[in-house]
Amino acid sequence: MLTRFIYPLTLRARISWRLQKLFSNIDDKNILLHFDKRLKMDLSKNDVGHQSIIFNGFYELELTKTIVKLGIKGGILVDVGANYGYFSCLWATQNPINKVFAFEASPVNLQPLNNNVNKNNLSGAITIIPNAIGKEKGKLKFDLATENKQTGWGGFSLKNNARAINVEVDTLDNYAEKNSIYKIDVLKIDTEGADTWVLYGSKRLLQEKKIDHIFFEHNFERMKLLNITDGEAKSFLERFDYIVEQHSPTDFYAYPKAKSSYHVSTKASETIH
Repeated sequence: MLTRFIYPLTLRARISWRLQKLFSNIDDKNILLHFDKRLKMDLSKNDVGHQSIIFNGFYELELTKTIVKLGIKGGILVDVGANYGYFSCLWATQNPINKVFAFEASPVNLQPLNNNVNKNNLSGAITIIPNAIGKEKGKLKFDLATENKQTGWGGFSLKNNARAINVEVDTLDNYAEKNSIYKIDVLKIDTEGADTWVLYGSKRLLQEKKIDHIFFEHNFERMKLLNITDGEAKSFLERFDYIVEQHSPTDFYAYPKAKSSYHVSTKASETIH
């Protein structure tokens, strides 16, 4: 892929965005990742996010650089909404001690996620959990929302429709307690509108400052359908003395005020590779 020779990476991302529409018949198997060329992923060429990985070797550049930077230090990543395993695989290879708990509620994504973990020999480092994380334990409707073959559009739904299935839901507090997870170095959440609910289900971990870095998103359209308001997540985190930074209209980073030295810039150097 010619775009892989373009630097700086920010320029590569801008140029490839324009070119993606011109190349519909692209290979989406054994795609090398820019930030760890030991990793190869099988992706979906119809998915916009996956197209970024195919053309650029990365997805969400600043977050990727930050995850790699933190992964080098070592520890546990909880990946809620793991999709095909991009962030999970990157974290797992940065340090031999690294562990990942990858939650993926969509049955459509589970086989590709398992495939990417296994093909990179990372099953010892990555635990895949085939259910959702939310604000309380139980079952909820999950809208598969796979129109236009976008793998990451599924999420919780308060309405019944033909695409909705029942999924098991646990809280992060419950899962961590049951599995003796005493500290989470990075919590990455991408649940198409329900990120706030994931935080609600992490109350004990937040109270005890057991999560060092939190990356979450706002999908305003899906949040509205779930009756979640803008600012809820920020207010909730601040109750537990977490500092919340907004890095784009939809991207947020939080860390404990008491551990302000842990703060990491999301403008990491492009020399990381």
